[in-house]
Amino acid sequence: MNNDIPIKVRAYSGYRAEERPMSFCLGDRELKVKEVIYTTHEERGGKSIRSFRVLTEEKEVYNLYYADEEDQWYLEPARRHE
Repeated sequence: MNNDIPIKVRAYSGYRAEERPMSFCLGDRELKVKEVIYTTHEERGGKSIRSFRVLTEEKEVYNLYYADEEDQWYLEPARRHE
């Protein structure tokens, strides 16, 4: 979690706040989420997080997660979707 990048995310809020990412900013680009490939709730470094593997409209795959206690989204770059 130490090398992960804090990011701004526009998220859908349904039965809970920050339920799933819809788009996120990477530098000066806004990447729109085409599909949430995978989601999980886990403990990492003693913190409760919700992880999302997403496919963007640009066909790039990213791992994003939301740290509940911090009220902050983070980015972990992943491999390109083929």
